[in-house]
This record gives sequence, structure tokens and C-alpha cells, in this order.
Amino acid sequence: MRAYLPISHVDLAQFVVAQSHEASRVFAPTSEFIDENVDCDQEEIEYLLSVLAAEVALEIRATKKAPGLVLALELEEAQYGETHQNSISLTSPIIWEQVQCALLAHEDDDELVWFATQEISQELDNWK
Repeated sequence: MRAYLPISHVDLAQFVVAQSHEASRVFAPTSEFIDENVDCDQEEIEYLLSVLAAEVALEIRATKKAPGLVLALELEEAQYGETHQNSISLTSPIIWEQVQCALLAHEDDDELVWFATQEISQELDNWK
């Protein structure tokens, strides 16, 4: 399942080094969210969830000029816990191999900027 994790710069830097990250919840296409957005296809659902994650990411960034950071993840069914309206609880850590890309959110910009997984460690210092 594709899910979206808003993450702070410090937590992302630690994740890159440790290759594992404990997160309690991620934005994901729950049954309730899909039912509320019945007119949306899978791509639109994923976009809506990434925007929700980006809003949270902007709130947890270290400085106002830093971008909000979101990781797109591919989760395994065994990692899912309780489902909520637009998110799921996780029962195990996320490993780096599950990261599909990074999405950067900027204040007053509706578009998220995409970075490939292999670019994250190279660009991390630029995202402070």
C-alpha cells in the first residue's frame, strides 16, 4: 500500500543513517477515505493524501524557509494497525527500502517537488 509520511529534517537525517524509522501513523488510502472521495481515481487519491501529509510536514519543519518533507512509502500488509479516516497506525518500523521518493512542500505552493530516493541523502543539507 502506498502511504505518505510527513517527517522532520532531523528525523529524515536519522532515517538515512539508521535505515529504519519508527512512525506511529502515515496517511494512507483507508476505506473511509476512499468512500469519501468516490469520484477520485487511485492517482487522485494518492495526490490528496500527499497534500494532507504536506500540510502536516509544513507544520513540523524547523524553520519557515525550510520545505515540508514527505516520504512516499510502499508498506507491507503486516505493518498496518488500526485504520483511521485518512491514516493508518503502524505496528513495525519503516525500513529505507520502502521509501519510494521524497516530496517537498513549500509555503503557498500547491505543487509538491519530487526527488528520487537516491537523491535524498545528496539533497538533505539543502532542505534545512
